[in-house]
Amino acid sequence: MMAESFIRRYEHHYFRGWVVEITRGGRRWVKYFSDKPGGRGAARWQAREYRDELERRLPRASQVKRRYVLNTTGEIGVARVKERTRSGKVVCRYVAQWPMGDGKRGKASFSVGLYGEDKAKRLAIRARRRGLAEYLGTAG
Repeated sequence: MMAESFIRRYEHHYFRGWVVEITRGGRRWVKYFSDKPGGRGAARWQAREYRDELERRLPRASQVKRRYVLNTTGEIGVARVKERTRSGKVVCRYVAQWPMGDGKRGKASFSVGLYGEDKAKRLAIRARRRGLAEYLGTAG
């Protein structure tokens, strides 16, 4: 089953169904669609219809985080990640993330070992800015 944006399966206690959740301008729209009485497929269809109606009615998501206090790279959406492989080797990389129009996140990773500290950081920042420009519709 392919993942759909803003729709997820929800099963808790005696409820089984689908949830549509969209946030715009600090306000959340959440609606649950039970499998009963029409079944799982009908509930999923109703969730899709509701999601499509919300996306037509609501403005396009455009809020992009610009500042974060704990950020140490100086660029929002760019982080320096230090990981240990199974063999015990420590690997460092810069990871860039940005929102995409379908509700998912774009991601790019640049190895410090391959590019060096400065170049890996520059490449990650460039990738983040390009992704944001494309998302906001200002790509040239």
